[in-house]
Amino acid sequence: MDISKNFSISGGLLWKLVSRWDVRSRGFRVRDRIVPFTPVDVSFALGLSIVGKSLVVEEDQQCQTLDLFKGDEVTINNIHKQLRCHKKKLVNFVRLYILLAFAEFYFPKTGNKVFTRFLKQLDDLDSLDAHSWGIAVYNFVVSSLCESSVMLKDGKNKAQRHLNGCAAILQIWAFNHLSLGKVPVVSRFSFPRLLNWPVISMQKKNIEKAFEKNMIIDRVVATEEELKYDIVNAALFEQGEQFVDVIDYHRLVVENKDFKERITVLEYEVRMMKEARVNTPFEDEVVQDDRQLVNFITEDEVGTLAGDVGHNTPFNDDANVAENQLKSKSNMATRMRKKPRKRGKRTRLNL
Repeated sequence: MDISKNFSISGGLLWKLVSRWDVRSRGFRVRDRIVPFTPVDVSFALGLSIVGKSLVVEEDQQCQTLDLFKGDEVTINNIHKQLRCHKKKLVNFVRLYILLAFAEFYFPKTGNKVFTRFLKQLDDLDSLDAHSWGIAVYNFVVSSLCESSVMLKDGKNKAQRHLNGCAAILQIWAFNHLSLGKVPVVSRFSFPRLLNWPVISMQKKNIEKAFEKNMIIDRVVATEEELKYDIVNAALFEQGEQFVDVIDYHRLVVENKDFKERITVLEYEVRMMKEARVNTPFEDEVVQDDRQLVNFITEDEVGTLAGDVGHNTPFNDDANVAENQLKSKSNMATRMRKKPRKRGKRTRLNL
């Protein structure tokens, strides 16, 4: 990584995060919810992989890297001393330089102490990228958060309170999830996010207010540029976030908006139909298969209707009229008995 200037860590923010750390859920309490702190946050912030071989801490730490110190204690000062001694031995210089990065940035401890449990991995430089270093950094800072939060709750004084681990991750987390701080006006890179270091210079009361007022972002979304990196896609897949192309994402947003508009129109039409039914002066109930309506038209009325039909037929005679009346009367009465008519409720109109 090309880091051109020192990072400014907000001590007030760090201890506010420690005070809001929830040990069980591994997240920070923000108002009425827990906002998670996950390995993906580490991957986005530092560009480290969270997939690959797990780092196993072995009891026997005898290795080539440790032999470089010739029995001296592994401290930050001694690492600098050995770097000056091995300038011309490239392999040893690289091992010591990575160890210094472990001691001062990825796994920092208080004072001059060095976290030495991964010394043996430095013997095989070619296999370093096969390990899930992001998980190791995440677990280290989480362990320190749990320990520090307990000390804070127990009322330990400031001299006894300390926070190990990569504090830069926590400041970037606050920027990503709570929009705390400002990024540089001009930025050359967007990944890892450490290269766009957020500057947070706020008083404690303003930091507290930000936790109560600022918009909460539960899940950080990868940018278009970040999705070009295999580390990011692997991290999202590992956490169950399937890779979604940016174009497909915008298409889904447009389709979702269209569905919402159509639902709004349908809801309006249904509401208008209900209002129309309530306001109508006529009843629309239909009588279904009411046997009492069989006699609504009597047989005499059927005969009268049949006679009228016969009278209006130009080719009728007395015999035909009588025959037609008998057929019409029989047919109409029979049909009414077998299949009663369905009638709507009559409404009397006062004119």
